[in-house]
Amino acid sequence: MTSKLSLFLFLCAAGCYLGAADTLAETAAPPENKEALVISSLPDNIKLIIGQAKDTFYVPRVKAIHALPTNMPQDQIDACYDFLYQKLEKQSLPDLQFNGLKNELVFALMKQRRKPAELAGHLVKMYKDKSYDTTWRDYCVQFFGKWYPNAPDNQGRKEMVAGLWDALKNERDTRIAGAASSQLCFLARKHPEFSKDEVSAASLDALTDPKCANISKVALLQTCAILGNEKALPVARKIAATERNPLMRASAIAAIGTLGNQEDLKFLRELEASSDMRLQVPAQAAIQKITVKSQQ
Repeated sequence: MTSKLSLFLFLCAAGCYLGAADTLAETAAPPENKEALVISSLPDNIKLIIGQAKDTFYVPRVKAIHALPTNMPQDQIDACYDFLYQKLEKQSLPDLQFNGLKNELVFALMKQRRKPAELAGHLVKMYKDKSYDTTWRDYCVQFFGKWYPNAPDNQGRKEMVAGLWDALKNERDTRIAGAASSQLCFLARKHPEFSKDEVSAASLDALTDPKCANISKVALLQTCAILGNEKALPVARKIAATERNPLMRASAIAAIGTLGNQEDLKFLRELEASSDMRLQVPAQAAIQKITVKSQQ
């Protein structure tokens, strides 16, 4: 009797356990619904920002980003990261509006009182993934330089530095190399761990690369000029004299003003007399710079 009773009690207990498990299984959310449950628990302002509200237009969303506090809880920060990983073609806003939201959101994350240790790693991961649009990858590279001074000293911070050098070397067919050069120039002027000579030499190498995109050359010229690389002067002179792109010519003229000498004044005065304000204004500024230098 004792053994039969024990068996009966065991089976009853097992039956109760299995019944409880079945009930649990029936009430648990299926995997595909877990994301919806997480989103539903977020406050309305975060839902609006990440595009999970009825209003998906740019203006109300960017206003919500600007109103974010500096003490966001981790679940809301994680929701922001999920939004940063969204791709342009998966939503309806145009390029500059969609990436503008992401841009402002990263600034909001950078302003958090608890510096988000994982932000650098996320930015690097998105830069490396070439399935993201060029605008967003360009923004990520710009944030490498902007975030570096205040980013926690971790592996992600080191990877941002490596990402800047990688972009300057390997993204020359887009505007991303120019963005990397500008950020390295900024860092080299403020942080001794960045060599001005190395940044200057790498930027000149990119500038003289036949495969380099014109839009990157605009920034590369300025890096070489700011860091005093006189080897860029012949390049600037040639671009200013022969290039049709007014933005490139304006950048080259500005570089001549920084690196040039009185020999350049005749050419610059010819540009100053131009009816094209895009050439006239930088030429005037370049003439003034060279004149001041000659009087010192």
